[in-house]
Amino acid sequence: MKKMLLINGSARKEGSCSELSKMTSEKGAAHGYEVEIVHLDDLKIANCKGCLYCKEHGECQTKDDMIPLHKKVQDADVFGLVTPVYFGAESGLMKNFIDRLYALLDRIGPGQYSVRFGKPKKGIVAVSCGAPDGNMTYHGIMSHLVIILRMFGSADVVSGVIPGAAMTPVRESPFAKDLMDAVDFTLST
Repeated sequence: MKKMLLINGSARKEGSCSELSKMTSEKGAAHGYEVEIVHLDDLKIANCKGCLYCKEHGECQTKDDMIPLHKKVQDADVFGLVTPVYFGAESGLMKNFIDRLYALLDRIGPGQYSVRFGKPKKGIVAVSCGAPDGNMTYHGIMSHLVIILRMFGSADVVSGVIPGAAMTPVRESPFAKDLMDAVDFTLST
């Protein structure tokens, strides 16, 4: 069965990111994906130490909840990042998770890396913010996360910023509806 892995970088269990994760999960299930939503706030993931152990041994030396996530990321057919905006960037939980993905990059020469991201996968990026003009203000965060997914080999990435999420229920947001239409289309191809 095809697998979808959604990483929720919000600490709020009933917030906009949780709702976006559920909406994306529903699209995945409708297309026959086995979906797993990982709430980073439920896990113990240490900061990347930049020790380069992973470059010599092919795995991270810090044995915590990130280790099984490496395998889940590699096995996924669809990989999604869902994060709120905190002080103009992705949440610290999401940033820490992304930093720890460094263990999936192998150094093959000066400034050159190969990726152990597993099979080619489709990507989804959903950014939630309270600002009513956040789709313009925080477009850079979304672009940054898309670049990360592409760096890891996801050529087909859909993305969106959901502005005003604190003021409008996410399911009613035209921005969320547009993103879900794009997710639906991407999963059908």
